[in-house]
Amino acid sequence: MSAETITVYIDPTQLTNQQNNNYSLYLAKMVNGQYTVIWQSLGPIATASSPSYEYENNFQISVPSYQVNYGTVTEVDGSVTFSAGGKPVTMNLGQTVSLSSGGEFSSPANGGTAGTLTVNNSLARNPHEILSDMAGNTIFVNTASGMDIGQAVLTPIDQYQLWFGNLQDTGTIIANNVSNAGVVTFSGSSTEVISYTEAGAWESGPLASRDLILDPAIRAASNVVVYAATFTTALTVVAVTFLLNELIGKFETLRPTSITAQSGSKKLTLTFSQSRSQFSAVSPAAYDAAINKALTKLSQAKDSPIARNAWKLNGPEVRVNFD
Repeated sequence: MSAETITVYIDPTQLTNQQNNNYSLYLAKMVNGQYTVIWQSLGPIATASSPSYEYENNFQISVPSYQVNYGTVTEVDGSVTFSAGGKPVTMNLGQTVSLSSGGEFSSPANGGTAGTLTVNNSLARNPHEILSDMAGNTIFVNTASGMDIGQAVLTPIDQYQLWFGNLQDTGTIIANNVSNAGVVTFSGSSTEVISYTEAGAWESGPLASRDLILDPAIRAASNVVVYAATFTTALTVVAVTFLLNELIGKFETLRPTSITAQSGSKKLTLTFSQSRSQFSAVSPAAYDAAINKALTKLSQAKDSPIARNAWKLNGPEVRVNFD
C-alpha cells in the first residue's frame, strides 16, 4: 500500500471553539467494519513532544505492512483495555499466518485473499485479534469476540474517521459512541482533503475562502471562480517561487488573475476574475483541463522543482456572480 495523506482544514471559529473546549482531534482506521482504537491524535495545546491541531493539519499514513498479535480484553469500570499475549508477526495484505496451540505465530505465507490478513488459529481461550501498524501503534482490537479455532480474517479498509472529543490517549479503545464524525475514503487516490466548517459540519474538500468573496477589490472587478490544487508533498520555497513566477505563463486562453501559495503548505490557490459572459460559458471541466495542462507543462520544464510532486484539484471552492 502506498503512503496516504489526509489534510484537515478547521474553520477559525471552530478552531477556537474546540480548543476552548479542550477537545482533541482524533483519527481512527476502519477494520472489519469498525473503528475501535484511537490511532492518531492532535491535542488542543501544543507541547514539547507533540503538536496541536491548527487551521491546516496533515495526517501522514504509511502502512505497507501490519503487525498482527493477540491478547486478553478486559473491562474495568466500563473502560475497555487489553494486554497483548504473544509476539507480534509482521504481515502484508494477502498473506496468511498460523497461530499454534502454544500461542506462537508461524512465518507468514503468500496465497491468502487479496486485501486481507488471515490467521489460522489453533489457540484455545478465544484470543482477541490485535492489528497494529509497523511502528506498533494499535489500529484495531477485536473487543466483541475472540478467535474461534479455525480461520480468522482481518480486513483493513482505507477509510478513516475524524472527530473532536475529550482527552484520550492514542492507542486506547474509543471510550464512547462518536458523534459528528467526518469520514475519509481512499479509492485510488493518495491524498484526500476534508474540512470542519464554521457550522460544525464535516465537508469534503478545502474550506471555501470567504476572504476572497468579501474582498472589495475582487467584488468590484468582476465575477470570481476559485480553484485549489493540493499537492502530495509540501511546497518548498523554491517550488513556491517557481510556481508564482512561471505558472501563469503556461495558461493559454483561460488564465487566472492571481495565484497564491505558501512554502510548507500543499495548497496552491488560483483565482479567475471574469466577465459575465465568461462566467456563464466556461464549465468546471474547462477549468480542470486548463489548470492540469498548465501544471503539467510546468512540472515537465527543465529542473522543475515540482517534477516529482503530484497534485489533485479541488474546486470550484468559490463561484460567485457579483453582477
